[in-house]
Amino acid sequence: MSVITKEIQEFINRQLHSTAADLMLQASKYPQWDMKLIAQQLIGKQIAKKKLPSWFNNHLAQYPVRLSLEQCSSENTANYKSNLVGNGKGIDLTGGFGVDTFAFSKKAKHVIYCERNAPLAKLAKENFNAFKVSNIEVFMGDGLACLKKQKKLDWIFIDPARRKQGERVYRLKDCEPNVIDLKKLLFQKANTILIKTAPLLDIQQTLKDLDCVKEVHVLSVNNDCKEVLYLLENGYTKNAKIIATNLKTSLHSVFNFNYLDEQNSSVNYSLPLTYLYEPNSSLMKAGAFKSIGVKFRLFKLHNNSHLYTSNHLVKDFPGRTFKIRAVIPADRKTLEKHEFGTGNLACRNFPQKIADLKRKLKLKDGGINYIFATTLVDEKPKLILCEKH
Repeated sequence: MSVITKEIQEFINRQLHSTAADLMLQASKYPQWDMKLIAQQLIGKQIAKKKLPSWFNNHLAQYPVRLSLEQCSSENTANYKSNLVGNGKGIDLTGGFGVDTFAFSKKAKHVIYCERNAPLAKLAKENFNAFKVSNIEVFMGDGLACLKKQKKLDWIFIDPARRKQGERVYRLKDCEPNVIDLKKLLFQKANTILIKTAPLLDIQQTLKDLDCVKEVHVLSVNNDCKEVLYLLENGYTKNAKIIATNLKTSLHSVFNFNYLDEQNSSVNYSLPLTYLYEPNSSLMKAGAFKSIGVKFRLFKLHNNSHLYTSNHLVKDFPGRTFKIRAVIPADRKTLEKHEFGTGNLACRNFPQKIADLKRKLKLKDGGINYIFATTLVDEKPKLILCEKH
């Protein structure tokens, strides 16, 4: 049964605020419909509304099971990747739902989509047709088998599985397929390789495991770190450029550095001054702990706190900026004197866990106040009371 009919689509659109369980309760009213499949489409459309707006706005788009949607790239991160390798002829070895492939097709001359899961590959193909894309070739099967048949390509994209036998992995060598063992084959077929990994993988260890890495893109969406991209170029021997990017609804935030400069940089320290700065998640994952201070002439509060301060306001800081109201001991009575009965608490290099500290302070979540529990350069644990700037 095809769920892509005008009547069913209108039905799904009327149910966008319902749950799949709500739909199943209505199954008896529509005996001619596969309500389980329609419920799957409802869930997909609900997820797509924010994650895949082009799919959401295309009434012919179809959706797989929830897991495939949760694992696929968001539309904006896919478009970001297309700017890194998009031209010429390329191959997506791990196509999945096809979001990255679709983004690549907007700029590439020709893209080969590969996926071993036949139902998922069929669904992706139908969606490519729904978008009237003519430069995507669909291969249902092992992407490496397809790659071996190809002549020279311009680029290769691969998103190795981040789980092995149901367990999370932290090294690229434990992902499937093992890209480290495949480097020779990949570079035989293309001079440019783009590898997507989860933020769990250690960046500096991955750089040791790979070679020819030209750029590392640490990518966040609205300060939520989503993926790390390794751009390899055959024969490249210089230090990799680290690009920490936070994609926001309005202006994107980008900060570039490399690990050699980070290692050789010297940052100054200070007790809290007028402003407090918290780097975004991409910078924290990338490890630009000294480079960010040097770039914006900021002081660190402590070597392990990764919070910064200054008397001057940095307007374009890649993260959150706060105006400091007070610095106090981690004491409930002192906190109450400053009328901080509610607040948004964060612990950074602090001896107590956040749940324990909340109980001790009898602090209620929310409001406009922000509290950073941290250890300062004098090794004293303190609360920094702030308001968002």
